[in-house]
Amino acid sequence: MRFHSSKLLLLAVLAACSERTISDPATPALSLDRVGQQGDDRDVVGGVFTETDDATNNAVVAFARHGDGTLSYVANYPTNGKGLGGANVVDPLQSQFAVVLTPDHRYLFAVNAASNSIAAFAVTKSALRSLGTFSSNGSGPVSLAATNHVLYALNKYSNTITGFRIDDGRIVAEPSLTRSLSTGASGGAAIRFDRDAHLLAVTERTSNTIDVFTVDNGRLSRHPVSSASAGVTPFGFDWTPRRQLIASEAGSGSVSSYEALDNGTLRTVSGQVSTKGAAPCWLITTHDGRFAYAANAGSGNVTGFSVASNGTLAILDPSGVTGSLGAGSTPLDLDVSQDSKFLYVLKAGANTIGVFAVGNDGSLTNLPDGVGGLSVRNGQMGIAAF
Repeated sequence: MRFHSSKLLLLAVLAACSERTISDPATPALSLDRVGQQGDDRDVVGGVFTETDDATNNAVVAFARHGDGTLSYVANYPTNGKGLGGANVVDPLQSQFAVVLTPDHRYLFAVNAASNSIAAFAVTKSALRSLGTFSSNGSGPVSLAATNHVLYALNKYSNTITGFRIDDGRIVAEPSLTRSLSTGASGGAAIRFDRDAHLLAVTERTSNTIDVFTVDNGRLSRHPVSSASAGVTPFGFDWTPRRQLIASEAGSGSVSSYEALDNGTLRTVSGQVSTKGAAPCWLITTHDGRFAYAANAGSGNVTGFSVASNGTLAILDPSGVTGSLGAGSTPLDLDVSQDSKFLYVLKAGANTIGVFAVGNDGSLTNLPDGVGGLSVRNGQMGIAAF
């Protein structure tokens, strides 16, 4: 990615890894209905969401997802809080999962990092419906993890994670669910449950560590198991259904995989496999765990990896370019559709959502970008798709 000099921009991304006002949304032009009505590929079958991270009036940006993978802009929904963005700001949160859906897609949550709060929405057939904005019970919420029943926020400046119960649309804070990260942990970047919600992991960029808590009915162990990252600057990550953690490493330009034991201990399987790209800060896996994709913010592309049954990684393309997003695209967070047939990438430098069709072999084919609701390099962060 580039502003004027690619080297200067890369430094900005690694260091971080036009002003607008958001008003109440107009009546959405499209539906977020999960079931198509006409029986063709243009039916609306899901949604894709990001947030502006606006420093004055943060908002969630909603797109309807069609059966052919393409997106149509729906509306911006105020979060009633402030983000950390601003003109020509790249990656202000230094995080992944600033916007998350519950697994059943009923609720969506987004961070207000500058207001120390979290916005909650119900995902309805016609739009998003605000459920209110509530305190994150910490300082600097940058990443969220949710099951259908609990929500956890990573508060970067507090070095804590705080828990909430999701009760039929009400978000109930539970102080007893607050946990501190491991001693020496610094630079919390992402928080994520494994697929059966028995483990909760946190990557920490500055201390080069990964903390893993065990989970019992939504309640975390008192202390995490802390493991050293295989590479430098662990950042984005995701889990496979086989309880393997796959993490991107912005400082090493690499991706590593780990086997997670029942007690939260991580054992390295593939360490520091190069993406051949610059600043791979964000990573997502397909729902079957066969493929992982890293967004190279400094190179404007996506690197794909196959994930063997034992967690071993193999790069899909010798060049490292599985999907190209273009010069100056600044790819940040990314997510896959619920059927893993499409990959969506926040192109912060291009004011769009990049769209790829995912082949059976993990290959990526470009589709038209999703356009609307975003300002170029205004600090936008996070993406969640279903």
